[in-house]
Amino acid sequence: MNIIVTSGGTREKIDEVRTIANSATGALGSLIASELLRRLPAGGNTLYYLCGAGAVTPGADPRLEVLPAPDTGSLESAMRTLLETRKIDAVIHAMAVSDYRVGAATTPDRLAAALSSLSSLPASPEEWEKVLTKALFQRALEPGGKISSELAHPILVLEKTPKIIHMIKELSPDTLLVGFKLLSGVSEETLLEVAGRLMETNRCDFVLANDTVSLKSGVHVGYLLCRRGETEKYTGKEAIASGIASRILKRLEEQAV
Repeated sequence: MNIIVTSGGTREKIDEVRTIANSATGALGSLIASELLRRLPAGGNTLYYLCGAGAVTPGADPRLEVLPAPDTGSLESAMRTLLETRKIDAVIHAMAVSDYRVGAATTPDRLAAALSSLSSLPASPEEWEKVLTKALFQRALEPGGKISSELAHPILVLEKTPKIIHMIKELSPDTLLVGFKLLSGVSEETLLEVAGRLMETNRCDFVLANDTVSLKSGVHVGYLLCRRGETEKYTGKEAIASGIASRILKRLEEQAV
C-alpha cells in the first residue's frame, strides 16, 4: 500500500532572502502520518510525507519516506511524479498551499514610465487592466538577488498557483483523496457548506473542515465530511488524526475486497 500525506506550509520566494509564508506547522499532518504508520502492517507499505520547510515530521520508520516540498512548484512536481510512477492508494492533502506566488516585482517609477509612453489612454476598466498588467511585467525588476531595502514602495505582482488538490484525481482517479478546508470565524453551517463545495470541485472522498478560531483557542475541532453523506466531529488533533486514519484504512480495506 502506498499513501501520501502532505503537511506544513509552502513558502513562495519574493527574492533570494524573502518569502511569502503561512503559519502552518505540520503538527496535524505529522500526527495523521504517525497514526497511519502505527496501524499499517510492517511489510509492503510506504508512506510518502511531502512537507514544507520546518514542518513537524513523524518519527523515523523504515516505511516512511520524507520528501521536502518547500514551495508550490516543488510540491506539484513531487506529487505528479509519485502519482504517475506509482500506484497511490490514498492522498491526505493536509498541507497549507499558498494561493499566490510572486510573478514579478517592480517600482512606481518603472510603472509610471511604462504608462507615460502610451499613445492614448484606455477607454474602459477592462482595457486599463490589460494595459496595467502588461506594464507591470514589461517593467519588472530583474529576477534574482535581493530587492533593495532602499526602495520606498516596491510593487509585487502576485499570480495564482496551480491547484494541487485538483490535479490528484485527474492524474489518479482511483486514489482515495482527503482534502482539508480551513476558514476563520464562520458558522458551522458555512464551514460545512464550503467544505462540501471543495469535495465536489476536487472529487474528494473526504474533507476535514476546521476553523482557525478553534485552533487558536487550544481546542482543535474538526468535521470529517464523507462523500457518502455522513459527517463526524472530532475534538483535539489526536482525535482528528485517529479518526482520519481509521476512516481511510477502513475504506481501503473495503475496496480491496
